[in-house]
Amino acid sequence: MGLLDRFGGSPRRRFAQLALKVARRTPGVERADYRPDEFAIAIHRAGADGPAHLYLSNVYRETADASPAERRARLEKLIRLMAPMPEDDWETVRAKLRPVLRPVTFGVAGPAGMRPPLSRPAMPFLRELIVIDTPEAMAYVLPDRIEEWGVPADEVFAVARDNLAAIARANLERPWRDGPMVSMLDDGDGYFTSLLLAPGWLAEVGERMGGPVLAFAPDNNTLLLTPLPERGGDRLYAAVEQVFTEAVRYLSPVGYVAGPDGRAVPYTPPPGHPEHLAARRAAAVLALTEYANQTDWLAEQYTKAGVDVHVGNLVAIEPPGGGPAETVATWTDGVSSLLPRADSVAFARPGTGVEFRVPWHVAEEEAGLRPEPLLAPPRYRVESWPDAGVLAELRRRSLD
Repeated sequence: MGLLDRFGGSPRRRFAQLALKVARRTPGVERADYRPDEFAIAIHRAGADGPAHLYLSNVYRETADASPAERRARLEKLIRLMAPMPEDDWETVRAKLRPVLRPVTFGVAGPAGMRPPLSRPAMPFLRELIVIDTPEAMAYVLPDRIEEWGVPADEVFAVARDNLAAIARANLERPWRDGPMVSMLDDGDGYFTSLLLAPGWLAEVGERMGGPVLAFAPDNNTLLLTPLPERGGDRLYAAVEQVFTEAVRYLSPVGYVAGPDGRAVPYTPPPGHPEHLAARRAAAVLALTEYANQTDWLAEQYTKAGVDVHVGNLVAIEPPGGGPAETVATWTDGVSSLLPRADSVAFARPGTGVEFRVPWHVAEEEAGLRPEPLLAPPRYRVESWPDAGVLAELRRRSLD
């Protein structure tokens, strides 16, 4: 421990103390407590059944170079959004609801018993959340909020989608131009990345741009649109991946196109297509990112609870000859594990390593793998290897 740590606390600790002070002085907050293990502030709001949690990691990084006044102002804004909003009954709040896309692990890495924001699956490794739009920022809708409103979750999502449809219509009425790229950079009011949730929007953009469109949303505030490339798309994917990996509030490096029903879906060009390798790599990068976040959090929670289970890592391989990226989960004999879903499963023994590998669907079919409840992205609990008969069939269908 350094001298500064001993007398003034670490920078993270000082930032948490500032957040705590701001929270305790915010109208509508009855009590606030620091949770050092989660680097979070538990905010007990007047009239709420339980605390809301402000996780400090993102805002700490985002304000690293800001002045003390700017840091305080940012914290004040965030905490005001978490305090009760007196006008927020159902009739007054419904016009303010918006759907947003977020990574699947967003909002779940909290203390045991925490209720994450209201969400539902949207696309692979992405979920749809609902926010209340305010002039200053946005507040995520929590389950206890809809209980206060007395409306079902499906109705909340439906109203938010209706509001998004109006935004999408207005967006389509803007002048559109032919060109290599349209960059839509959100200042906080555009909900541009949410437009991928609006059925038909991406297809209509393609009509205005003269052909099918490929869309990228590397972070929460950036939407890139380009005609579906005939060549050179690998350079575009590489640039998007760099933005994704450097973003504080990352979203996805995957490209999206309009599906048959008008909804945005991941672009999956077939083997031999010029963009096949780049698209496969983007999907693997997103899967690796989200499973890594989940692995760290789950391992910590199981350790605290004294549960002896190995939270398996997802790994990716890219064949040296230029083949597509492939994700791999490892099933080790005799080790109680939670396997991430992958392209293939490697069967290994302690001390001797991997003996063979099979496609995921083969392992799922032959070994009867079933996802554990409530985990997203999904995981599958395994113990020892399957019995001899199943193991023989798995070896027969191996990739190696």
